[in-house]
Amino acid sequence: MARIRYAIRSLLKAPLLSLVVVVSLGLGIGGNTAIFSLLHQILLRSLPVQNPEELVLIQSPAEFKSGRSSTNNAGGSESVFSYPVFRQLEKHPQGVTAVAGFRTLGANLAFGNHTVPSSMMVVSGNYFPMLGVQPLLGRIITPEDDLLNGGNPVVVLGFGYWRDRLGGEASVLNQPMRINGQVFTIVGVAPQGFTGTVLGEEPSAFVPLSFKSRLTPGWNSDARYNDYWLYLFARLKPGVSREQAAAALNGPYASIVEEQSKAVPGKNQDRQKRFLQSRLSLKDGRQGQSSMRDSSRTPMLILITATALVLLIALANAANLLLARSAQRRRELAIRVAMGARRGDILWQLLTEALLLAGAGGMAGILFGAATLRILIAQLGDDESSVYFVTSHLELPVLLFALALSLATGLLFGLYPAWEAARASLSTTLKDESGQSSATRDTARVRKVLVCAQVTISALLLIPTGLFLKSLVNLLHLDLGLRTENLIGFSVSPQLNNYSYPQSRALFERLDSELAALPGVRSVAVSMVPLIAGSNWGNDVKIEGASAEQNAKSNSMFNEVGPGFFSKLGIPLIAGREFTESDNLAGPKVAIVNQQFAKHFLQGRDPLGVKFSTGDSGQLEIVGVVKDSHYSGVKQDPPKLYFIPWRQDKEIGSISFYVRSALPTRQMIPEVRRVLASIDANLPPEGLRTLDDQIKLNIRSDRLVLNLAAAFAILATALAMLGLYGVMAHNVTRRTREIGIRIALGAAPARIRSMVLREVFWILGIGLAIGVPAALALARLAQAQLFGVKAFDPVVMFAAPLVLIVTALAAGFIPARRASRVNPLDALRYE
Repeated sequence: MARIRYAIRSLLKAPLLSLVVVVSLGLGIGGNTAIFSLLHQILLRSLPVQNPEELVLIQSPAEFKSGRSSTNNAGGSESVFSYPVFRQLEKHPQGVTAVAGFRTLGANLAFGNHTVPSSMMVVSGNYFPMLGVQPLLGRIITPEDDLLNGGNPVVVLGFGYWRDRLGGEASVLNQPMRINGQVFTIVGVAPQGFTGTVLGEEPSAFVPLSFKSRLTPGWNSDARYNDYWLYLFARLKPGVSREQAAAALNGPYASIVEEQSKAVPGKNQDRQKRFLQSRLSLKDGRQGQSSMRDSSRTPMLILITATALVLLIALANAANLLLARSAQRRRELAIRVAMGARRGDILWQLLTEALLLAGAGGMAGILFGAATLRILIAQLGDDESSVYFVTSHLELPVLLFALALSLATGLLFGLYPAWEAARASLSTTLKDESGQSSATRDTARVRKVLVCAQVTISALLLIPTGLFLKSLVNLLHLDLGLRTENLIGFSVSPQLNNYSYPQSRALFERLDSELAALPGVRSVAVSMVPLIAGSNWGNDVKIEGASAEQNAKSNSMFNEVGPGFFSKLGIPLIAGREFTESDNLAGPKVAIVNQQFAKHFLQGRDPLGVKFSTGDSGQLEIVGVVKDSHYSGVKQDPPKLYFIPWRQDKEIGSISFYVRSALPTRQMIPEVRRVLASIDANLPPEGLRTLDDQIKLNIRSDRLVLNLAAAFAILATALAMLGLYGVMAHNVTRRTREIGIRIALGAAPARIRSMVLREVFWILGIGLAIGVPAALALARLAQAQLFGVKAFDPVVMFAAPLVLIVTALAAGFIPARRASRVNPLDALRYE
């Protein structure tokens, strides 16, 4: 304790130095803590269920799945199965204790007189029992609730919905609520922390899977083998490996595939043969299912690398400052040794000071990390949704990480300065009058090496940041194939409020005409699939007159749109005509295709008049060809895509409107809400925002990476230049007598400034010579996150070093100017 008290008194004698070290370390540790917290929550954390290591995700090859497929954040086409396949696997859980199915769907939830758009998860009866999740209130959904020909219309509320929307009242149990117009009884509330089994989603309600067809009347897929939409997982039996369980589960699955093949005829022989050979594979399921985790892995690793580099710069700065302080204390320490202090005691005393600084930096880092995490969560969310899957609360593993990081940094930046000070020669130090001992010169060289390392790390951060900036600029200025200015989009789903199909169609027609009649509105376009929103609706198509090989690769995305859709959105028509008012249920079935569709399926044939068939729409005749436009995302290339008139779909229950106005969008959004409320006050608009905002939301992960990378690069450069300034200022102070003699002998001030700045250029040159090639290697690793930019971009390669050169000159100019103004008489008296 005496050593700690003395270390605290010693640090308080140099408050500015101590503050700079604590702030530098706090920024470095805080950035690492915040990013590690995100990384832990997104990539590392297991589901809060019993024995999550026993869970496995069930998958099968996507290329063998022909028909309709619908996916979401839980995973791609390889992870979805049809309802009949699941029910048969559920009966034969070979190698596993049970097989469970689930799917998150949009829902309108009505409790009392208040309706809100939200989400629900349809789950099989063994979903909760297999996970071992116990309710906070009431009971869970059981197999008896999910009987195929009976079941119970019950609902378990999500904790967030129950707390935020229903006030956290226990009295809601056994009360009725309407979900998509169907009445369910509330029987339980999920525990806090359990948000389902999909990262990035928190369903407001859990309902039995057997009620899905009643909740989605426009999508009845209970009997269809070739409608893939349900996600499956299982729990391994004790002592059974994933490989053994997969082999056992593939026994009944082979019979299911054969039965499915008979139930879905029409495949060519080669595809049929490959389909019969498809088998299941099992993937580690301890973290649940998420396509977000795969897409976030590389950005998270890039960001944790960036924060680690910032911490290294902070460490170098701290070590530089302690080296400078130990140089000033050499005489004091030598006297202490002369009075009987052991060198080991000196070493431990200085190391204790470093650890105290690191501890204070760690505490500051935890506060800074929590604040940074809140900012990151705010950037991940949007106006209409919260980010439930990450929290600003620093969990125990993150706090332990911050503690370990603080101790490690204290040892790393404190050990060499303490050892250097403790090993100084007693006689040399006491005899030296000028402060020019060899140990001091060695220390000066070490400090220059540390600054070289800081410049290297700054280049490592600045160059990738420049590439991310150029990538984001490319994304924001990408030609999406449509005009987005003054365009407001939103969706409505009347079928979720128990509208019949005729009632839904009447509502769509009325809403279209009333929106078009608003003052300032130029056009109203309609589509079934929302644009640039991550939605993917695909179907198999069979082209009349195409070869078997062409039809073997026959999956295409599709959309249902209204009259004049393409001209209203600025998508050029290349050939044929647009849809008109006459393209309705009474007219012949028609389609318009994009360039990718024509290129892939028709291969040079004139598209107009060609007929093709789909599983849902029957035979369609191509009446037009339009230019390619982006469909589900900004970064995805335009897919093969066909369009059909929404008025030729008898069972459409959800639709998106796009309103273009001459008035500012902030004025139009309240008008859109007013029109919708006047038609049905209980029908909330979903995703009401401008299309430009939707595009920014679609690329928010890219914006987040850029913002963080830029912040870390700026911080790293500032710390590096602070370190450079400190070294040069200390060097000028150390060489004051030499500089005075040079000036006395006639050296011009410009020559003195040049001498000092020459050292700056040497440090800068060595740092850039190492940092630029290393940055290129790092940029190649991040190539997958870039859009329209190569790892070696001449503009970025020139701009990033130029920024470092300018800032380094600014950091070195003040010491150089001070050196050129040294008075020779004062210098000769300098000790």
